[in-house]
Amino acid sequence: MIASLRNYFPSHIHPLTLVSDPDRLMAGETLMAELTQRGFQVIQETDPALLRHRMEEARPFTTDHPIILTTTGQLEDLPYDLYQGAYRINLSLHQYFPNLAYPVLQMLSPDQIEILESRLQPVQPLSRQKTINYLLQEVFNADPGSLSQPSSLIAWINDYHHRQSPLPELLRTNLVERVREIPEYREWNIDLLIRDSHTFQDFVQHQWQLSIDQSLSGKQIKETPAGYFIPFSRDPQLQDLVPSLVRQGTLQPVKINNQKELPRWAQPGITMIDVRLQRLKTLLENIENQLTVMKVDQIGWNTWQNFAQDWAETCSLMAQAGLVIQPHQKTTFQNSISNADLLFTNWLQKNYTALGVQRLPAPHHVNHIPHYLAYLHNLGNLSKVVLLVMDCLSLADWRVISPVWTKRHADWRIKTETLLAQIPTITSISRYALISGLRPADFAGEIEHNVPESRAWELFWSREGFSEDTCKLLPLYYDRQIDQQPELQDPRVNFWCLIDDTLDKLAHNATLGAADQQSSLRLWLDPAHEQNSLVIESQLDWYLDHDFSVFIASDHGHVEATGFGQSSEGLLAQTRGKRARIYLDRLAAMRVQDAFASTILWDNDGLLLEQMSALMPAKREAFATAGEVVVTHGGISIDEVIVPFIQITKERK
Repeated sequence: MIASLRNYFPSHIHPLTLVSDPDRLMAGETLMAELTQRGFQVIQETDPALLRHRMEEARPFTTDHPIILTTTGQLEDLPYDLYQGAYRINLSLHQYFPNLAYPVLQMLSPDQIEILESRLQPVQPLSRQKTINYLLQEVFNADPGSLSQPSSLIAWINDYHHRQSPLPELLRTNLVERVREIPEYREWNIDLLIRDSHTFQDFVQHQWQLSIDQSLSGKQIKETPAGYFIPFSRDPQLQDLVPSLVRQGTLQPVKINNQKELPRWAQPGITMIDVRLQRLKTLLENIENQLTVMKVDQIGWNTWQNFAQDWAETCSLMAQAGLVIQPHQKTTFQNSISNADLLFTNWLQKNYTALGVQRLPAPHHVNHIPHYLAYLHNLGNLSKVVLLVMDCLSLADWRVISPVWTKRHADWRIKTETLLAQIPTITSISRYALISGLRPADFAGEIEHNVPESRAWELFWSREGFSEDTCKLLPLYYDRQIDQQPELQDPRVNFWCLIDDTLDKLAHNATLGAADQQSSLRLWLDPAHEQNSLVIESQLDWYLDHDFSVFIASDHGHVEATGFGQSSEGLLAQTRGKRARIYLDRLAAMRVQDAFASTILWDNDGLLLEQMSALMPAKREAFATAGEVVVTHGGISIDEVIVPFIQITKERK
């Protein structure tokens, strides 16, 4: 399929190509990256005014700078002046998978379609149910017949959560119904284990703890105790699974006093040292192995998403106060920083622009978030929404916050995805893009925006057809003892955007580096501390009880950096951040770069203004006094660019 799609777009032939793509066949990462690298500019815009702006901005259309305009609607609905002279293409899933039930196929994501394309296709037309069975087996490797043993089901669910490619609801429901028919699983909440990774991890951890306790007691299990579902002690295949569960973080080793009391198969899942140190040892080994593979393999966004999770957990542990980390572990970590930054920068320069076009059905950049929320609303998946923007929330921060909130709110279900922040990762660029749903090129002519964030939020939803009094943006001031509850519970508002800058303050005030920032974060989570997170947790819980869909987003992360001197460019720089300097004169940026050789000049990415350039340190350095340690943002490290996007739901009793 990809080869066939590629053939629709020969180089240097058509200045303007219009594509009707209702099934989003062109949204796959592989194809989009290739088209971008071949010089095509892909435009996707549903708003008529913004579409006209984008197309005029892209003129003149030439074979040396070809434009591809994609739409999920009919080509005839596009402006006539574009339609008349363009090369026109109509795409459909049914063209490429004629023997599969089309309504079922439409539920797959672009990445899942790419997997399906690599599989052997059926030679005869399949019914709806047979299509479901085929997709479960070929795309998700989920054949209920092969999941009849606990070892195989645990291994499959574990792999499923690490792939970060969720089953469409129809397929998940079908799989759950068939697995429940297996007597072994009658007491298992299969649906929740598949839907919620935290529930799955808690389930496996609890079962492992029971198994260790019973092994230590020396009692043989004659009858299955209430709540004991996974027979580790009796199933060699489950025992073989323990090392990989530990390595992937699903299972945390249990601390005991004497390893000799347990059989050999249990050794990978136990430890006699601090559990955190054991986990850090495993993570550092994992990261080294992953980076070695990533140097030689062709890697995509999914690979970086998985890597970022391990990386965030590692960074959080490395910054924990009181954790005695060995010198060789610190050296390993610093080497991994250098390798990861270089690999990520190279990947980002090739793929950032292509992913910037792919905002639906799943967002990739933070400026896609409002469009994604509107998309869910149009599908009927939500009616009222709260978007909490936690300024400067890094993925490492979220690894600290999430378990605390999960423990405090047992009925919360937290789903975490990852997105790319806008580059440069400064608040005036990335947060404004997140709130407005616009590319920086659409608003960044003036860094100090004429349209405030609150108005940008209203304008987005008004373009979606909603009254402006149903949309509201509100900065939170709970740390100033201001009672905002009446305003936060305004019954007229259905689309909230709340701004919390607590974490941004913690980062910029961390004069002792990342350890200082992480310690402050843990204090903020502690109810005993005067200023804590309970206020925002309570407000989110209120929204959940009143049928709001709750999402948390970050505009950028942060990183510990060391000063390597400050430039003196006078008024030439539009902003003078410690990790990014923005210029509207590329020659001025290049002159500053001459004085700071260890920098990257970022421009012409299809998202910034054409005349805008950002100068950023290539390493963990900052435009600050030489040797000064700062926690800041603006650059393109993995810690600053890959940010969490969270949905919180509440289990109804």
